[in-house]
Amino acid sequence: MKINILRGQNQIGGSIIELSTDNTRIVLDAGANLGESKSHPYVPPAAGLFDVGRAYDAVFVSHYHSDHTGLLRFVRSDNPIYMGKRAYDILNAINEYKGRTTGFDIKPLYAFEKVSIGDFSVTPIPCDHSAYSAFMFLIEVEGRTVLYTADYRSTGHLNFDILLDFLPEKVDVLLTEGTTLSRGEDFHEPSETELEDFAVSILENKKGPSFVYLSAQNVDRILTAYNAAQRTGRRFILDGITSAVAEAAQLGLDALELGRDFDLNSPAFASPDFMLCITPQTLANVEKLSNLISFRDGVLFFGRRQVYMLKPVTAVALKYLESQGLTVPMLHTSGHADAPTIERLIAHVQPDYLIPIHTENEAWFEKYERECEVVFNCKEKEI
Repeated sequence: MKINILRGQNQIGGSIIELSTDNTRIVLDAGANLGESKSHPYVPPAAGLFDVGRAYDAVFVSHYHSDHTGLLRFVRSDNPIYMGKRAYDILNAINEYKGRTTGFDIKPLYAFEKVSIGDFSVTPIPCDHSAYSAFMFLIEVEGRTVLYTADYRSTGHLNFDILLDFLPEKVDVLLTEGTTLSRGEDFHEPSETELEDFAVSILENKKGPSFVYLSAQNVDRILTAYNAAQRTGRRFILDGITSAVAEAAQLGLDALELGRDFDLNSPAFASPDFMLCITPQTLANVEKLSNLISFRDGVLFFGRRQVYMLKPVTAVALKYLESQGLTVPMLHTSGHADAPTIERLIAHVQPDYLIPIHTENEAWFEKYERECEVVFNCKEKEI
């Protein structure tokens, strides 16, 4: 078996990983680089995948974030694409709401249901990430095992200890992300449960309306906000795009849905005892709502990374909403594993070969060179 990282080892995102035998070739993820134009991303040369040449036998997609899916619409149609059914439904719901097409079809994957492709058997294993229904892939080929973690963490609603119980105690190859390793050895962020407790502590002392500004893709943050609303007796309201995602994810929330039109005169706003999910698409509507109801003693939880708070349009809107009576605390945690979580996973699966991916600090993995072979430049690596 050969492993060839076409892109994504010494950078965060843009993942494209090839596994091959003499008879079978598969690809893990086909992501766009972070920060690139979503309409015109750079498509690297890859014979058979994007360019002329023998097609791959399958492309396996771990989750719906664009740094793992952004190039799938450029994949030649004779390459079958396998992706989690629920994750694909969410991606479709987001694209439909934004008036665009997803651009590719899939063969659906389901948790723990093994798929055989030539010499490879691939088992999707649910893991926690800021994308809902994300998978790791356990790959068996010619008597060897490969674990591809894609993106994962231990701070979400899925129990990390249970995930480890589903993983083998020995693998030949581990490809693991290291997104947060550039933030230092002591980097740690709160769990979604801690965020929920924090939100409850704020809401218990607020009489005005409450909002949570988030990415509709981050279903875990929707659930955190929902749980906080339930615990404090607030009516939970979804804007158009978050309601579309919640429906696609089949969350079954007891929630009001504003729909695409975001009716400012909706009875949902008749009293201030609500929590409303808002997104970049509906932030301007909240500014208009401040002219109809009082925001005094209210709160807007900022459920995205701080960098989004600093964007000019968002910064101006938040300053205005603060002037209307809203406080704006952060309600965010990373979607990626910290150093102790990565260490726990490595200790559990005890790889013979360790391949860092999705990281800008691959040197962190040098400490494992006495325990296994660490592959820093994985090009046509024979296992």
